[in-house]
Order: sequence, then structure tokens, then C-alpha cells
Amino acid sequence: MKKIFAFIASMSLSITALTQEVSDSVSGSFPGVLSFPEALTSIPDSIDIDDGVDFSLEDISDNPLFFKLFMPLVLYGSAVSDAIAPQIQDNAEQDSLLPLESFDDANERTLAKMIDETLVRIYLEHPELVKMTEEELMDVPGVIPISDAMISGIRLKDPKAGNQVPSGDKRPEGVRFKQRFWKTFGNFQGKYTQSHYSDNWYKGGESNHSILGQINLEADYAKKNTTLDNKLELKLGYYTTEVNGKNTFRTNDDLIRFTSKFGLRAMGSWNYSAQFQGYTQFMPVFDTKVTTKLKSKFFAPAYGNLSLGMDYKPKFKNKNITLSVLLSPFSYNCRYVSVDSIATNFGIEKGKNFKYTMGSRLDGNLKLKIMDDLTWTSKTQFYTSYESTEVNLENTLDYKLSKYFSLQFFCHWRFDDSVKRKKDKDGNLMGYGQFKEFLTLNFNYAW
Repeated sequence: MKKIFAFIASMSLSITALTQEVSDSVSGSFPGVLSFPEALTSIPDSIDIDDGVDFSLEDISDNPLFFKLFMPLVLYGSAVSDAIAPQIQDNAEQDSLLPLESFDDANERTLAKMIDETLVRIYLEHPELVKMTEEELMDVPGVIPISDAMISGIRLKDPKAGNQVPSGDKRPEGVRFKQRFWKTFGNFQGKYTQSHYSDNWYKGGESNHSILGQINLEADYAKKNTTLDNKLELKLGYYTTEVNGKNTFRTNDDLIRFTSKFGLRAMGSWNYSAQFQGYTQFMPVFDTKVTTKLKSKFFAPAYGNLSLGMDYKPKFKNKNITLSVLLSPFSYNCRYVSVDSIATNFGIEKGKNFKYTMGSRLDGNLKLKIMDDLTWTSKTQFYTSYESTEVNLENTLDYKLSKYFSLQFFCHWRFDDSVKRKKDKDGNLMGYGQFKEFLTLNFNYAW
């Protein structure tokens, strides 16, 4: 429906210039004036049409003559007749439900004519958008519940007598719609995996259960040239394992991450932008061998970043592609560890709990709908203090099986050379690169 509205609105641009001239006179002839721009404020302030036309809904004044352009598309007989034989149509008596009565004002007649010409062009170029003919609309069974107080200036057919009766002259109250600048979204994913090995399995193995829950909450604000995007990501997963002959739970994924990005329109697809991001974890994690040795916990560590720069959000003709790239030449990065004994494991000097650096940052977010049921989402984060580098690459492939179930593959590669290199089980130093991946069957619920 958005494409239909955008196309019809682009056709109506040619008549927008006449709107201001006839608004007062039309209001006098049609007391039941509806505030159409206010009714449409839930739609974005501007729509970028594929042919390059860019307009604002504020350009359309309060005028009931525009109702044909914004209602579901109907094949109006008066518009077709006027295109085929305009001289005959001008002299003919209007006997139709939807065309308005003859206009005394020349500007009103010109405006009505241009609207009909716009409709004829749509009929010729996009006939598939037509929902029904005018006769079909008038033959809908039952009485249309339209009272005289709702609208005036339109001649209605009496369903019983079949004759023309004028509507009343009562002026209705203005129709007002509350403007909505906030857009919210929520998604929950639940994942479960179970595996079992008999004691004499020829390769050996460890029976275990694995669960993972994930919640994404978004609240985005948009008004004219200002945007504010907020996202909260929560992940927590466990798996069972055997330690010293006893079954115990260990975390396999744990994340609390909040991102807030403010944008101010600059030019084209570029926005001035300021972004804050902070993340930590829920639960404590202990060493696999020494169960009393703490490796990490809530706010140990906690990461924070504040970036200033330019955000690039291009608009593609292919609506299945969404891209955002934030370039931040000025970026403040910090980390905090609440436990002194493990602070040095995260690149903080001994005896301190806090460390900050200044540098540059790049954030990239890509979403590609490969097929109707297959979506690829990629998140890239690159930060450098010119002494050390931190890189995070997250990729998710989601295949939708049904409304509530999907098959998902997730992989996360991380590089951080500001921390100490860890040793493997043989005591050899490992590299700075880190990797994890999940292949799961998801239960999804969105609101």
C-alpha cells in the first residue's frame, strides 16, 4: 500500500500549486472539510519516489477534493468520460455517487479536472491498482452508514427511492489524528538443543542440554530532519556439562548491549550523527578447570563508547537492502572492571579498574533479504586508538520455516590486541582472534 500511496501522491504533485488558491472557496462550498495532512501524519514526513520526486505532506492543504487520490483506487466513470468526450461531459448532468457537484468557481473546476486527468493517467499506466468500478461500489449491498452530519456537498442516492437527494448543511467537527513520531518493535527468540551419548559410544561424547533466550527491543523516533534510534539486545544461554563427576550449568552466550544513535539530516543520504553504545553481561563465568577462579561477571568487564561523525544511509531501488555506515573520526572508548584481580586480563593496568582511549570508529549494519524466507544480517564494528585495534564481525543467516519457527546460523569473529594473549591447553600462546558460532532452531515471537 505504501507504493500505491507514493505513486498516487507523485501524480497529484501537478495540482498541489492550485490548492492554496481554492482552499477557502472550497471550504465554503463543502463545510465538511477534513484535515487530510493531519490524517496522514503517521506516514513519514517525506516520501522518496523512484523517479526522483521528493515532496512533503505539508504541501497538501485541507481540501476534500483530494479524497479520490487517497482512497482505495476506484474507476470513476466521470473521469473516463471527460477524457474521451470532454465537451459532452461538461454539458452533461452529473449523476454519480462520487464526483462532486458542478462547481461555480473556475479554480474549483480546474482543480477537479486535473484530479480526473491524474486518475486517468494512473488507469492507463497501472490498471492493476484499480480495486473496483464506480458501479460496483454503488451496488454494494446494504445501506452505507453516512449521515448528513458527516459530509455535505455530495449528492447521495437514496437506496430505497433511487433518486438524488442533497445531503444536509450541518458542519461536522474536524477530524484530528494524533501524530506518531515513535516506532517500536520487539522480538523474542527461544532456542533449545539436546544431545545424548551412551557410555559405550565408540567415539565417546558428553550428553548435554543447551538453551538460549534472546530479546531485541527497539524504539525509533523520526520527525522531519531529526532521528533517534534506540536498541536494547539481551542474550543469555546455558548448557549442561560434567565437572568433577557432577553435572553443572555453564553460559554459552551472555550479552547486555544498549545502542542509541541521534541523527540530524545533512544532505542526500548523509546525517550528522552521535552514537552511544555500552555492553556487559548478566552472569559470572568461572574457569573450566578451577571452578572457583572467576573469569568475568556483571560489569567485569563493561565497555562504553561515544562516537561523533557522519552516518550514511543510502536508499536502494531494491527495497530488500538496508544499509547504514557510521564514520566517526572522533571516538571515546572506555572499559571498566569491577574486580581488581581480573582487571589485567582486559588490558587495564595493575591496581586500576578503568581505562579509556581516544581514536576513530566505524560501524556498519547491513540487512539483505535474499529470498522471501531467507535473510542475512551483518554487523561490523571497527575501533582503533592508533596503538591497538578492536574488531567485531557478527553475521546471522535466518531461514523462516513458519510464522513462529526459523533455522538460524550465527557466527561472531572478534579481534582485540589490547589484551593479553591467552594460552591453549598445551600452554602455547594463541592469537588475538576469537570465534564462536551457533546453529539453532528458533521459536520467534514479535510485537
